[in-house]
Amino acid sequence: MSAALDPIRVSVVAPCFDEAEGIEAVVREWDALLERQPYRSEIVLADDGSSDDTPAILARLAAALPRLRVVTLPENQGYGRALSAAIAKSRGEVVVTLDSDGQFDLADGLALVRQLEDEDLDCVTGYRRRKADSALRVAADRGLNRLVRGLFGVDLEDTNCALKAARGDRLRALRIEARGYPTPTEVVLRLAASGARIGEAPVDHHPRTAGQSKLRPFRTAWAMARFLFYLRARLRLYRDGIIVDP
Repeated sequence: MSAALDPIRVSVVAPCFDEAEGIEAVVREWDALLERQPYRSEIVLADDGSSDDTPAILARLAAALPRLRVVTLPENQGYGRALSAAIAKSRGEVVVTLDSDGQFDLADGLALVRQLEDEDLDCVTGYRRRKADSALRVAADRGLNRLVRGLFGVDLEDTNCALKAARGDRLRALRIEARGYPTPTEVVLRLAASGARIGEAPVDHHPRTAGQSKLRPFRTAWAMARFLFYLRARLRLYRDGIIVDP
């Protein structure tokens, strides 16, 4: 079988919203790294109704980089909807999810892929060795992880780390309901509820070098808590056989 007809082994997917300042450098870095890998790959970005020059930049990059595919949402729908859109369009045997702001190294994501395959896992989720954010956001993340462990009984360090590698068929089958901050946690909890074998590995987390965070800590924390209690109730219904998917 020729390389052009080989299946896509790895899809790199990310949501993108108003990242005009840094998105070109990020995408070109990802593309250069994937070019050096001995397998077919793709990058799928979902533009979440950006109001800056992000759509024009992505269109220009897609014309220049055959590996890049762009999904366009007509209006801003939130992180979870954009990530879902990118996942749905992915074709890889393994899907790597991460943010498009440059705070994660794709090299760490490819290491998660190797761990997933070496250990025959369904998902490997990253945990940030040190979170490169404000003290308030670091404290909020620690509180979130304690809440998740208490509510769901999962023994993971950092469920809300965006950098994950998962089997493409399992990830594309997931129902993702969160629109914003809870999305990475929802992904790993739904996978766990479906019986997926999940591992964890340390990854680096870097300060932003361009653009601004869209997170609003206090409003986000309240929305996150409400969503987690909703998700716990839904997963109980699934375990009890009342609903057919997690």
